[in-house]
Amino acid sequence: TNLSLASSETKETTTYRWDSLPSIAPFPADNPTIPAKVKLGELLFFDKNLSKDRSLACESCHSLFNNSGTDGAPISTGIYGQKGNRNAPTVWNTAFQRHLFWDGRASSLEQQALQPFLNPIEMGMDSADEIVQRVKEQPRYSAAFAIAFPGDTRITIDKIVKAIASYERTLITDDSLYDDYVRGDKDALSQQQ
Repeated sequence: TNLSLASSETKETTTYRWDSLPSIAPFPADNPTIPAKVKLGELLFFDKNLSKDRSLACESCHSLFNNSGTDGAPISTGIYGQKGNRNAPTVWNTAFQRHLFWDGRASSLEQQALQPFLNPIEMGMDSADEIVQRVKEQPRYSAAFAIAFPGDTRITIDKIVKAIASYERTLITDDSLYDDYVRGDKDALSQQQ
């Protein structure tokens, strides 16, 4: 795969192909990644109104620029200061994962995006309908959903998680010195590296 080194063994040698992450992540047929949906997903990802006590956003536990896509804590803190039983995994490059969460219970970003909202310790929303209601309360979302999902102006939980998943598919770190090296810049890494 493009995510790890690929090997093919013969009797005499083992060869490796080193690849960089692609700059565009694959997406499911029913959720193409389009700019308007990514922009909407970003708004939702940073929206603290989508937690029960309006104190946490997805970004609260997946801080993109301060803690490498996590909260940097050994155990994550949810609404009302409740402690979970694990730390938040990074959201960077999750588009390339087959199993999400530490226990692998979600097999797509769309499945993953919904679960923290409904977890009583994390964001604590009582139901998918409550999440939809919180989104509908905010006038900025009406036009954003209409642009991201043309032809259907309804705001639904399916669209909410599809937008967040679309945004998360753009969180790719394909610009390291390693990536430069495997793309052909043989001076990007030192001999020791």
